[in-house]
Amino acid sequence: MDRKEIFLLTKPLHSQRTDLCLRLLERSMNAVLYLAGDGVYNLLESSNLKFPSGVMVWACQEDLLARGIQSVEAANVPEDFYRRLVEDMASDDCCIYVF
Repeated sequence: MDRKEIFLLTKPLHSQRTDLCLRLLERSMNAVLYLAGDGVYNLLESSNLKFPSGVMVWACQEDLLARGIQSVEAANVPEDFYRRLVEDMASDDCCIYVF
């Protein structure tokens, strides 16, 4: 099985770090994208944002609410975002990228 690549994005759309994250994400074969902090703003322009097929996208519910973002279609919004993130990061054979 391919190594899981975990991407944690905390930057808004159109930042250089976000652009780099999305370019790396396109090349990943087994990626999970976590959106936290200002990274949840990327969901506001999800129609312009093309996540590669097969990429699981998770968004932090608290950060969505804090920024007044009501509904999202492009991401899963679990109640246990940080527990899920930590479990993924602690799993064997994974690579973590933080932006």
